[in-house]
Amino acid sequence: MPKPPRRQSAKKPKNCFLRGDTWWAEIVIRGERYRQSLFTDDAREAERRIKALRLRLERTALDVPGEESWKAAVVRWAGEGLDGVKDSVRKRYLSSIRRFDERFGFLMVASITTRDIADWVSDRKRNGSIKTQGKGKGKAISNASIQRDLTALSRLLSFCCSIGWRTDNPVQAFDRTIIRERREPKRPPTRKEIQTAIDAAPPGIAGILTILAETGMRMNEAVMLERWQVDSRSHQILLTKTKTSRPRTINWHPPSGNATRALEDGAASGFLYTSGTTGKPFANFSSNHAQIMRRILRDNPLFRRFGVHDLRHAFAVRWLKEGGNIYRLSRHLGHSSVKVTEQNYLGFLTVEEQERVQF
Repeated sequence: MPKPPRRQSAKKPKNCFLRGDTWWAEIVIRGERYRQSLFTDDAREAERRIKALRLRLERTALDVPGEESWKAAVVRWAGEGLDGVKDSVRKRYLSSIRRFDERFGFLMVASITTRDIADWVSDRKRNGSIKTQGKGKGKAISNASIQRDLTALSRLLSFCCSIGWRTDNPVQAFDRTIIRERREPKRPPTRKEIQTAIDAAPPGIAGILTILAETGMRMNEAVMLERWQVDSRSHQILLTKTKTSRPRTINWHPPSGNATRALEDGAASGFLYTSGTTGKPFANFSSNHAQIMRRILRDNPLFRRFGVHDLRHAFAVRWLKEGGNIYRLSRHLGHSSVKVTEQNYLGFLTVEEQERVQF
């Protein structure tokens, strides 16, 4: 006999009804009727969730402060828990946390369980899709996007633990290896491919691509580079807008590159390279680079496109292939430890080359 659906595994919860396969709450509090999806097809789980929903609605109706509600937790976390976080990271966290509002909005923050998180992940995989230019079905949400959303949720719930609204963080109990990111193997572009992209780019974009290829900087470090950071006498660049917010000084003529021409051709003051349209630093340099890749592919379908960050990989591999020391490379790239550098790049070297760069 086939196993009955989960919604039939228990008696019908009080004040609930089915709409399709999903349980909905229907509650009357002080003469006002509330209807809301409980986002589950399990009768026992619906019973737990409707109790939490009733408690929150009753406290609101009686003007009892809902300090431990999901909404209150988000508001307090946004106001107090993100101090010192970069603006770009803060925006990403808040964008991610909004994706949980529909499912967690009726819960008290202390009642969120690992099962709630697992159900959210299932729904996100099943229903979440990104429309491409408003047309068609769109592409499925990637595991990387789900992982980023869970990281934001984990930060919020850890904050709730710190202020006494929870005693544990259920995201840490959730096995995130089941949504492991599937990354394509690194494929550093060749010198010829890089030059093809530079030749096809407008002057401002070409200058930044050259700096990225010849110094191994991160994209934002090169896009936001200003003239005062460039020391022409010592051939050094002081990087201040780094991933860790800690300053880092690099040589612009390292073992595997030479950015002299691109740095000399930049503006004499202010930002070295800016958009010809706005006169400001490029707001979305990755998109500008992608347009160049598409243009090249139209003329040459056999061209192997590459991403902006792949220029950093190409620089690092060249450094090591030419006998550069891996510990110096790690510091040049701004890695947190040499192990990060080893994991990323030793695989591109022979055993003999690995032994040489590690001395």
